Amino acid sequence: MTSIRRYLVLILLSVITLVLFFAAIKGYRGSMARATSLFDSQLVAMADTLETMQLTIQLGRLSKESEMILQIWQNDELLLHSFNSPEAPITRFELGFRDENFSGQRWRTLARYYPDSQHWLMLAQPLSHRYELADELVLAAVQPLVFSLPLLALLISLAVKQGLRPLVGLSDALKQKKPDDLSPVALSQPPIELQPVLKTINGLLVRLDAAFARERRFASDAAHELRTPLSVLKINCHNLAQELGTESANMTLLRDGVERMGHVVDQILLLNRTNPEHFSVKWVEVDLYRLCQTCIANLYPQLQAKQQQIGLSGTATSMLGDAFSLNVLVQNLVSNASKYSPVGSQIEVNIDKGPEGVLLVVEDSGPGLAESEYERVFERFYRVGGDRHQSGSIGCGLGLAIVKHIVELYGAHIRLLRSAQLGGLRVEVQFTATGGQHG
Repeated sequence: MTSIRRYLVLILLSVITLVLFFAAIKGYRGSMARATSLFDSQLVAMADTLETMQLTIQLGRLSKESEMILQIWQNDELLLHSFNSPEAPITRFELGFRDENFSGQRWRTLARYYPDSQHWLMLAQPLSHRYELADELVLAAVQPLVFSLPLLALLISLAVKQGLRPLVGLSDALKQKKPDDLSPVALSQPPIELQPVLKTINGLLVRLDAAFARERRFASDAAHELRTPLSVLKINCHNLAQELGTESANMTLLRDGVERMGHVVDQILLLNRTNPEHFSVKWVEVDLYRLCQTCIANLYPQLQAKQQQIGLSGTATSMLGDAFSLNVLVQNLVSNASKYSPVGSQIEVNIDKGPEGVLLVVEDSGPGLAESEYERVFERFYRVGGDRHQSGSIGCGLGLAIVKHIVELYGAHIRLLRSAQLGGLRVEVQFTATGGQHG
């Protein structure tokens, strides 16, 4: 994952290091030119001094104590030379400075002619001295900067961190927003560079809020508007059956169609109402065991019609929650177990309270589900086998989608398994100790 802060620190350090490198090169060249000028002036001054003194013995002694080479020529005759001087001339008999190679190294030579004494005075100095002086000058200038690079990196990192603080503030403001909070983000004195981003985000939030509001209104209004004509259809179907005196196949199909449409409308309303993005929970203490008893009692006619047996095990278990949403969750799970299990099947509901929270389990002896379907059944309007499900039960594929909404609302976890006890589907809903359990 790319870090803007790390990138800026590295790129700034790289640029500074590169600038220091080129500055060191330029400084080295300047130091070398300066050293050359100083040493050349020293050679000229020494040559003039030696010619003025004209102390041949003392001059030899001075030369022995120095790495410089001295030669004094007159009429092609070597009158005086230092102990380390070759017998041949160290440079041409031409006035000026030159770079020469002899005695295994590179030398800077000076040739001076003095007409009064008719002497050619030649001096030579190792060029290594000049390089050493240039190196020392550059090193003395660059070394403190090199050693200060870690401190410079720390200061740059702190400066970049401070510069990115408004971006961190924007990130924190977005993190603190709840799922149903689409109000504009407000920052105190945002920098100029961040203002277009803030404006774009706030514009997006406004558009999302409007889109969600339209979706909620459409789903709610459409479901409510459909209830009235459905009620009229049910009444007319009943009246028509009374007039005909017999229940024809077409009449049965019509009645089933109306019932299915009514079921779809009710499920759409529940799906819209239990959406975590706009469902406000009034947390109260709820006895989940007693609530399951009530749900089973309400669904008993459906269970009796299919001659199904249902068992409820567990003890009184209190948790913080919303009675309406928990009732919808249990009713959908038990209703699904009943609808998709054959006649005479067994359904078991178990409630267990442990250190991890409250665990609700609903399992049946029906055909169950293939593992490949475990994730898809939570999608809206998805039914295994489509409308031609082998159970022949009326459904619209919204039951488990509603259950998933409620599970997310409580911060719980849902898991589908194969029931080891009954052989059918096993649904586990784990309410975490911090998300729903009380006392």
